[in-house]
Amino acid sequence: MIQRVISNVSTTTLDPNTYLNINSYKYIINEPDKCKDQNPFLIILIATIAKEVEQRQVIRKTWANGAKDGITVMHLFMLGFDKDLKLILNESQTYHDIIQKDFKEAYNNLTLKTIMGMEWISTYCPQSKYVMKTDSDMFVITEYLLEMLQPNLPPKQNFFTGAFFKDPVPHRSKESKWYVPYSVYAESRYPDFCSGTGYVLSGDLATKILRSSFKIKYLHLEDVFVGICLKKEEVEITVPPTENLFNIYQVQFTPCGYYNLITSHSMPPSLILQYWQNMQAHKGQCLRNNASIF
Repeated sequence: MIQRVISNVSTTTLDPNTYLNINSYKYIINEPDKCKDQNPFLIILIATIAKEVEQRQVIRKTWANGAKDGITVMHLFMLGFDKDLKLILNESQTYHDIIQKDFKEAYNNLTLKTIMGMEWISTYCPQSKYVMKTDSDMFVITEYLLEMLQPNLPPKQNFFTGAFFKDPVPHRSKESKWYVPYSVYAESRYPDFCSGTGYVLSGDLATKILRSSFKIKYLHLEDVFVGICLKKEEVEITVPPTENLFNIYQVQFTPCGYYNLITSHSMPPSLILQYWQNMQAHKGQCLRNNASIF
């Protein structure tokens, strides 16, 4: 569903000394009926920008492609507003897998984009069992993730996992991409968090993260911000059983090696497609580590 509310688009990034209110931003593109007639086991929220047309097309054809062995998997691409609106409107009308609000598309608004996803889950698909947030330059081995989440068991509650950072220290150098001054975050350490490149949460946590987002001063580092929300909700992050499940770098490819990963980072569309096709050709030839709940 496309809503024409673009006349009041916010063209600035959010002041770090204010509080986030995602409800103050209106949907330009929405899919409110996406979950109307189904109860997805997993919804994948993918952060992207308008010009990444090829990335989205490849992701649709590969790791985000529909149900897996009868288990309902859905995906949504999340965008802010930019000048390529007509392109996105046409794409939305074709695929119905895009949500977009009227905040400016910018790196410093990534937290807005992620909280938009949590708001969408809470409002339109609260029955989803699990949610994954990831990025458009990721390769996600969805089948292995599903095996580890064990769809035959009751879904977990208060569950959050990913590439885990323990007692992380804020970057104080102005040259750092992740620079945060003391005036924005005064503490010497962040709460534990998981890299925004790919984390998984139980469906109930979307509402809790959204709830806490209204009570926390804005921080543009979305994964850190979500970690602060989890701390406020007294949710303990589950550390993955092995360090190489969620990867914040590009993992050297072998088809059987990738069968035992959940994410690989910094993946251009050509490699996603190439690796996916290679893995499909080797299906049944690779052994997986014992898949169990985290």
